[in-house]
Amino acid sequence: MCYTLAMHKVFEYRLRPNRQQEQALMAVLIGTRRVYNDALAEWKEHLDATGKYLSLYTQDKRYNKDTYPDLPAVVVDTTLKRLHRALDRFFKFRQRGEPCGFPRFKSAERWHSIEFRDFHNALHGRYFQAGKQCGGKIRTVVHRPLAGQFKHARIIKRPSGWYLQCVCEVTSEPLPPTGKAVGLDMGLTSLVADSEGRTVPHPKHLKAELKNLAHSQRLLARKQKGSKRRRKQAKVVARRHERIANRRKDTLHKLAREYVNGFDVIAVEDLNVSGMVQNHHLARSISDAAWSAFRQILTNKAASAGRRVIAVTPHFTSQKCSGCGEYVPKSLSVRTHVCPYCGLIDDRDVNAAKNILRKGLDEAIADCPTGTG
Repeated sequence: MCYTLAMHKVFEYRLRPNRQQEQALMAVLIGTRRVYNDALAEWKEHLDATGKYLSLYTQDKRYNKDTYPDLPAVVVDTTLKRLHRALDRFFKFRQRGEPCGFPRFKSAERWHSIEFRDFHNALHGRYFQAGKQCGGKIRTVVHRPLAGQFKHARIIKRPSGWYLQCVCEVTSEPLPPTGKAVGLDMGLTSLVADSEGRTVPHPKHLKAELKNLAHSQRLLARKQKGSKRRRKQAKVVARRHERIANRRKDTLHKLAREYVNGFDVIAVEDLNVSGMVQNHHLARSISDAAWSAFRQILTNKAASAGRRVIAVTPHFTSQKCSGCGEYVPKSLSVRTHVCPYCGLIDDRDVNAAKNILRKGLDEAIADCPTGTG
């Protein structure tokens, strides 16, 4: 039986503001950063003076059109909520004993978005109604229609320009069952190797642009601090980083879509990526592979399509023979699995993917109640 469930989906569009609108957006962006920093400073001072936490509603009374007349009231409210969400997240992580940094004061390099609250600031045809102080109606490149129920919007400043993100509540649309399952092994030689025998080459987007990126960064380092040429070159470096990230996301989204369309059950490794990047010899390659991002994208697409993603422990998946189950120790440099017990010869990563699939199916069977399929 298939169930539909509500979830949030983000639709992103390119904004085309004119010069006056861009100046208005930049002024609001700078103003909301000032609100965030002022509210954080007030919160810390209150804690030091009284030993008590300052609530969102108490601060909200002090931050209004009288104190910040140059900002729309809605963005002042959403900025305060962003701060208190960060504070709540910090305390929740600390209670669980997990590492989490305390919310920091935002510099211009760490503040790039303006959040709105409800349908009053929404997309109407080819224009986004941002409000008078944010530039009014801003022309938008609507390359695909919105779906579901619109909830709220945000505007993001990137090196390549301004973007609009519309958050909508949509219902999942289950795909027809295929009756197939697959195991995925993520690596550095191959981005993904699956239990069907397919290996996806690692595109290595960062490595491909490393020479050009290094050249741009050298030019940036030679520019005088505070000069216009330095700011111009900093935009060039930021744009190169953005292109690398865009190419990486495009690869991961397309690959995840292929597996979600083709398989009902997808078993993946539950990798401790944050621990693995402590290896300074492999950290850059691991970050370039973006294993965590791929798993997150795969999970989101699977949830909307009625598929199931199972994360299994990766221990000994490369050392175990997928044919007979015996352990065949091998170093990382050995890329071919040769079993001396059953004679199986297979690609190392494909062999691991088959073991991951077996573990995933075992967990799926164990999770199913007795008498259900």
